Amino acid sequence: MITFFQIWSRDKKKGYDVKNIVANPKWTTDLNFSAGQLDFDLVYQDKTYLPALGSIVKFYWDHKKVFYGYVFKAELKSDKTVNITAYDKTRYLKNQDSIVWKTGTIADRFTNVCKRAGISHKVVDRPKHKVAAEVCDGKSYFDMLKSAIKKTLRATGHMYFIYANYSRIELCRAPRKKLKLILDGDSGMTDFTYSKDIDNTANVVKIVQKNEKKSKSKTATAKSDDPKRTSFKTVTKKMPSVKRWGKLQITENKKNKANHAQMVKQAKNVLKQKDLANKTLTIDCIGNLDLVAGNSVEVKIKGYKTIKNCGILKATHNFGTDYNCELEMKVMSSWLASDSGE
Repeated sequence: MITFFQIWSRDKKKGYDVKNIVANPKWTTDLNFSAGQLDFDLVYQDKTYLPALGSIVKFYWDHKKVFYGYVFKAELKSDKTVNITAYDKTRYLKNQDSIVWKTGTIADRFTNVCKRAGISHKVVDRPKHKVAAEVCDGKSYFDMLKSAIKKTLRATGHMYFIYANYSRIELCRAPRKKLKLILDGDSGMTDFTYSKDIDNTANVVKIVQKNEKKSKSKTATAKSDDPKRTSFKTVTKKMPSVKRWGKLQITENKKNKANHAQMVKQAKNVLKQKDLANKTLTIDCIGNLDLVAGNSVEVKIKGYKTIKNCGILKATHNFGTDYNCELEMKVMSSWLASDSGE
């Protein structure tokens, strides 16, 4: 049940206890570089109150801190209901900036952008891997962190993410918590959908180097490739899954000035990400505050399989008398990718 729900002015001088008039609170966390979001209604009988934009929202469920954020949208309806959308502090990582990054870790970038955005923060898990220098011009802080997080994931296999721990933003390594929970038909899972596909899979990669001979004619200005002067040098790598799925080939241009060995390495790196079956799992279950994006659980699908270390990509909590969760899961052997098997 809702045990604390208050809205305060930005300067914290004036606050309102709205616990008894709050309805339909819905809290969403998402690993896809989206701010944590709380949607709720305020139901009035007489005089209405429309919170000022930027007001502070504090919410506890069963005496546990759930959400600390700010009003970004307030809408008054004719029936005296006010619809509110609030975001946690990660919303300010959507701010845009232009920064020349030196070689450094995700933690270095995280600390820098949080200071620029003026939000309280903490590095919980500090990666050792350093990301190469990069120019980010007119990009959001989220995008700058996303770039570093993806490069670190490819290099180390470790997934880092931004987590709003109530009023403080944290840099964590996934899973933040390996929950001692088993979701199945006997312990809270009310519905699920599990699917797999190879629509975007590749098990053969061809790295291409395009060679063009210069024309002997000084006046030639060909607008397209000339077959007489164009050739391709390629490096091809394939995976055993060709026997199971057939040949699924993609091509990539070689990286600038790459030699043969580097082209081979490029092909292998691409296959690590592409030689995979895409697996998706969505779950409806009884509500639990620990079921948030970045944590992992064990899932048992009766009559089919048990999935251990199943990461939560997105979690939507629908609070009320029937508190429930809608989860989008990552079916995986690691956070780098899904399993490559059948």
